[in-house]
Amino acid sequence: MSQPPGYGPYGPHGPPGYPHQQPYGYPVAQYQHPLPPPYGRPLPPPYGYAPPGYPPPRRGGSGAGGVVLTVLTVFGVIGLLIAAVTVSDQSSPGSLAETTPPSFTYTSNSPVPTTNPTTARATTTARTTAPTTTKPAGPQPVIALGQHPLFKNDDAGLTNMDCDLPRWSTAAAVATAFFAAAQVCLDQMWRSNLAAANLPFKSPGLVVAEQPSELSSPCGGATSDAFYCSASSTIYMSTAGLVLHNTPYPPMEALSVYAHEYGHHVQGLTGLLQASSNQRRDQGTTSAGGLETSRRMELQASCFGGMYIGSSEAGGSWTSQEGYAAVKHNYNRGDGNGRHRDHGTPTHNGNWYNQGYSKNRNFECNTWLAPADEVS
Repeated sequence: MSQPPGYGPYGPHGPPGYPHQQPYGYPVAQYQHPLPPPYGRPLPPPYGYAPPGYPPPRRGGSGAGGVVLTVLTVFGVIGLLIAAVTVSDQSSPGSLAETTPPSFTYTSNSPVPTTNPTTARATTTARTTAPTTTKPAGPQPVIALGQHPLFKNDDAGLTNMDCDLPRWSTAAAVATAFFAAAQVCLDQMWRSNLAAANLPFKSPGLVVAEQPSELSSPCGGATSDAFYCSASSTIYMSTAGLVLHNTPYPPMEALSVYAHEYGHHVQGLTGLLQASSNQRRDQGTTSAGGLETSRRMELQASCFGGMYIGSSEAGGSWTSQEGYAAVKHNYNRGDGNGRHRDHGTPTHNGNWYNQGYSKNRNFECNTWLAPADEVS
């Protein structure tokens, strides 16, 4: 399988054939929006609840980087995981056993054909062996959307886990350690979740800087506080604009954004990102259909981010007030005046984040089957 294109910010820095693509991330500009009341600590999965008057997405609706610190490579995270003390499972959905992460690459392995030079000189009828393509070992991504196998099991979700995070600040080195610790838990949670659906897993890379201008990737320079580049399978975070100080818990505001970007990594691993990119290209990236496809993809990443906040809260990582602060933060991010409608309104972004937070089930984040008025 060929590697899916990476997506950078608007402008000439996008990959060939995919110009003017918005990065998988939140826009720099922030938009304030009235907030709903707190909902409290989610009950152990599969229980929980959504905001009053907000129905859960239905399963059968219509379709849709100055110094930059680069840390936490795939092998580094695996090393952290091996060294980490096993975390006990508290009310885990399915109680899935931890397994060694399968190797995964987007590039198919094609053996180089060989020809015997002596034979080739001795006879004019000698023929070279035709190259053969071998299927990579292990689970493979599935290029699908609404009917993706990630959503087949109604009991599949993230294992509740106690994640011990270090202190937070906008200094790049401190923020790097903060996000790296969160990633240890995220990797453990999503590895077992994806393994249960026979889907591949690998850790994302992580690059942290204070300003967006310090971030660059194969997808181009940054115009976002945070974004995910599929070409490098890396999450890029600039700390200066992460915290809006609209809650008493700035670390949770920053963490909620990181969890959203990790959601894009999950989409990239599973094939959801490729499928949505294909669909948007076919529809026209700035057409009504193409923008709706982008919103469904972004809102799903928010829902996946909410799953992490909720399952970690249920595992004892933070209080319900801190968990709600992460959800509340997402009612202040989304599309606003002057932007392409490609991320979803702040209300819908918050609603979908809360959907994952309160439900913690993969299928509850199936934005591809949600009605159009829930992804506007």
